[in-house]
Amino acid sequence: MKPLTNKIRLLSVLICINLLSACATPQQTKTEYLFFKTAGDQLPISKVTDIDGNPVDLNKPNKRKLVILFATWCSDSQRALTALNSSQLLKEEDLEIIAIAREETNEIVSKFKQERGFTFTMAADPKREIYSKFANAGIPRFIMVDKNNTIIDHVVAEGENQLDKIHWN
Repeated sequence: MKPLTNKIRLLSVLICINLLSACATPQQTKTEYLFFKTAGDQLPISKVTDIDGNPVDLNKPNKRKLVILFATWCSDSQRALTALNSSQLLKEEDLEIIAIAREETNEIVSKFKQERGFTFTMAADPKREIYSKFANAGIPRFIMVDKNNTIIDHVVAEGENQLDKIHWN
Protein backbone atom coordinates (compact mmCIF):
# COMPACT_ATOMS: atom_id res chain seq x y z
CA MET A 1 0.00 0.00 0.00
CA LYS A 2 2.82 2.43 0.75
CA PRO A 3 4.12 2.59 -2.88
CA LEU A 4 0.59 3.51 -4.00
CA THR A 5 0.40 6.28 -1.39
CA ASN A 6 3.72 7.72 -2.59
CA LYS A 7 2.50 7.60 -6.21
CA ILE A 8 -0.68 9.44 -5.25
CA ARG A 9 1.35 12.12 -3.43
CA LEU A 10 3.67 12.51 -6.41
CA LEU A 11 0.70 12.75 -8.77
CA SER A 12 -0.91 15.37 -6.50
CA VAL A 13 2.28 17.45 -6.49
CA LEU A 14 2.55 17.26 -10.28
CA ILE A 15 -1.08 18.32 -10.70
CA CYS A 16 -0.52 21.31 -8.39
CA ILE A 17 2.59 22.38 -10.28
CA ASN A 18 0.70 22.12 -13.56
CA LEU A 19 -2.20 24.20 -12.24
CA LEU A 20 0.08 26.90 -10.87
CA SER A 21 2.12 27.13 -14.03
CA ALA A 22 -1.06 27.70 -16.03
CA CYS A 23 -1.14 31.27 -14.65
CA ALA A 24 2.04 32.21 -16.50
CA THR A 25 1.10 31.69 -20.11
CA PRO A 26 3.55 32.56 -22.89
CA GLN A 27 1.19 35.35 -23.95
CA GLN A 28 1.91 37.16 -20.70
CA THR A 29 5.68 37.39 -21.03
CA LYS A 30 7.25 40.83 -21.45
CA THR A 31 8.21 40.13 -25.04
CA GLU A 32 4.59 39.43 -25.91
CA TYR A 33 3.16 42.69 -24.52
CA LEU A 34 1.60 44.69 -27.32
CA PHE A 35 1.12 48.46 -27.26
CA PHE A 36 -1.85 49.62 -29.34
CA LYS A 37 -1.06 53.32 -28.73
CA THR A 38 2.42 54.81 -28.77
CA ALA A 39 4.20 58.13 -28.42
CA GLY A 40 2.65 60.74 -30.69
CA ASP A 41 -0.84 59.19 -30.68
CA GLN A 42 -3.75 61.04 -29.16
CA LEU A 43 -5.16 59.72 -25.90
CA PRO A 44 -7.98 57.40 -27.07
CA ILE A 45 -10.24 58.13 -24.11
CA SER A 46 -11.73 61.50 -23.31
CA LYS A 47 -14.03 60.78 -20.38
CA VAL A 48 -14.33 58.12 -17.72
CA THR A 49 -16.54 57.76 -14.68
CA ASP A 50 -14.72 57.39 -11.38
CA ILE A 51 -15.70 54.83 -8.72
CA ASP A 52 -17.94 57.41 -7.03
CA GLY A 53 -19.95 58.02 -10.21
CA ASN A 54 -18.31 61.36 -11.04
CA PRO A 55 -17.33 62.14 -14.64
CA VAL A 56 -13.61 62.71 -15.26
CA ASP A 57 -12.81 64.85 -18.30
CA LEU A 58 -9.45 63.82 -19.72
CA ASN A 59 -9.55 66.50 -22.42
CA LYS A 60 -8.71 69.32 -20.03
CA PRO A 61 -6.30 71.68 -21.75
CA ASN A 62 -3.15 72.76 -19.95
CA LYS A 63 -3.07 69.64 -17.79
CA ARG A 64 -0.69 66.75 -18.19
CA LYS A 65 -2.24 63.35 -17.50
CA LEU A 66 -0.92 60.18 -15.96
CA VAL A 67 -3.21 57.28 -16.79
CA ILE A 68 -2.42 54.12 -14.87
CA LEU A 69 -3.90 50.79 -15.90
CA PHE A 70 -3.75 48.28 -13.06
CA ALA A 71 -5.44 45.43 -11.17
CA THR A 72 -6.06 45.31 -7.43
CA TRP A 73 -4.71 41.75 -7.16
CA CYS A 74 -1.40 42.51 -8.91
CA SER A 75 1.59 42.99 -6.59
CA ASP A 76 3.36 45.28 -9.11
CA SER A 77 0.21 47.42 -9.31
CA GLN A 78 -0.07 47.57 -5.54
CA ARG A 79 3.59 48.63 -5.21
CA ALA A 80 3.28 51.29 -7.94
CA LEU A 81 0.10 52.81 -6.54
CA THR A 82 1.49 52.84 -2.99
CA ALA A 83 4.62 54.64 -4.21
CA LEU A 84 2.50 57.09 -6.20
CA ASN A 85 0.31 57.84 -3.18
CA SER A 86 3.31 59.13 -1.23
CA SER A 87 5.05 60.85 -4.16
CA GLN A 88 5.43 64.50 -5.07
CA LEU A 89 3.45 63.82 -8.26
CA LEU A 90 0.22 64.23 -6.31
CA LYS A 91 1.19 67.82 -5.49
CA GLU A 92 1.74 68.90 -9.10
CA GLU A 93 -1.17 71.20 -9.95
CA ASP A 94 -0.82 70.81 -13.72
CA LEU A 95 -1.05 67.00 -13.49
CA GLU A 96 -4.23 64.93 -13.54
CA ILE A 97 -3.85 61.34 -12.33
CA ILE A 98 -6.36 58.58 -12.90
CA ALA A 99 -5.83 54.92 -12.09
CA ILE A 100 -8.14 52.55 -13.99
CA ALA A 101 -8.62 48.99 -12.74
CA ARG A 102 -8.80 46.39 -15.49
CA GLU A 103 -11.62 43.83 -15.17
CA GLU A 104 -12.71 45.06 -11.74
CA THR A 105 -15.93 46.52 -10.37
CA ASN A 106 -16.49 49.87 -8.68
CA GLU A 107 -17.12 48.05 -5.40
CA ILE A 108 -13.81 46.17 -5.48
CA VAL A 109 -11.83 49.26 -6.49
CA SER A 110 -13.58 51.42 -3.88
CA LYS A 111 -12.74 48.94 -1.12
CA PHE A 112 -9.14 48.70 -2.38
CA LYS A 113 -8.80 52.50 -2.43
CA GLN A 114 -10.24 52.88 1.05
CA GLU A 115 -8.17 50.08 2.61
CA ARG A 116 -4.93 51.49 1.20
CA GLY A 117 -5.71 55.17 1.72
CA PHE A 118 -5.17 56.20 -1.90
CA THR A 119 -6.00 59.84 -2.55
CA PHE A 120 -5.94 60.00 -6.36
CA THR A 121 -8.86 59.39 -8.71
CA MET A 122 -9.69 55.77 -9.49
CA ALA A 123 -12.06 54.15 -11.97
CA ALA A 124 -13.12 50.62 -12.86
CA ASP A 125 -12.98 49.02 -16.30
CA PRO A 126 -15.01 45.84 -15.69
CA LYS A 127 -15.27 44.80 -19.33
CA ARG A 128 -11.69 45.78 -20.26
CA GLU A 129 -13.05 48.35 -22.74
CA ILE A 130 -10.58 51.08 -21.78
CA TYR A 131 -7.63 48.74 -21.32
CA SER A 132 -8.13 47.15 -24.74
CA LYS A 133 -7.56 50.55 -26.39
CA PHE A 134 -3.99 50.47 -25.08
CA ALA A 135 -2.74 46.89 -24.82
CA ASN A 136 -3.30 43.15 -24.89
CA ALA A 137 -1.60 42.24 -21.59
CA GLY A 138 0.66 43.54 -18.86
CA ILE A 139 0.01 45.66 -15.78
CA PRO A 140 0.61 48.12 -14.34
CA ARG A 141 0.92 50.43 -17.30
CA PHE A 142 1.79 54.11 -17.10
CA ILE A 143 0.58 56.30 -19.94
CA MET A 144 2.11 59.78 -19.84
CA VAL A 145 0.10 62.39 -21.73
CA ASP A 146 1.06 66.00 -22.46
CA LYS A 147 -1.12 69.10 -22.15
CA ASN A 148 -2.42 68.59 -25.72
CA ASN A 149 -3.60 65.01 -25.00
CA THR A 150 -0.73 63.51 -26.96
CA ILE A 151 0.82 60.36 -25.54
CA ILE A 152 4.44 61.00 -24.58
CA ASP A 153 5.21 57.43 -23.54
CA HIS A 154 3.48 54.23 -22.50
CA VAL A 155 5.36 51.72 -20.32
CA VAL A 156 4.75 48.51 -18.43
CA ALA A 157 5.88 49.36 -14.91
CA GLU A 158 6.80 46.02 -13.40
CA GLY A 159 9.45 45.50 -10.74
CA GLU A 160 11.08 48.05 -8.47
CA ASN A 161 11.41 51.85 -8.73
CA GLN A 162 8.39 52.03 -11.00
CA LEU A 163 7.88 55.78 -10.64
CA ASP A 164 11.29 56.32 -12.25
CA LYS A 165 9.63 55.33 -15.55
CA ILE A 166 7.33 58.38 -15.46
CA HIS A 167 8.45 61.29 -17.66
CA TRP A 168 7.04 63.91 -20.01
CA ASN A 169 10.00 64.52 -22.32
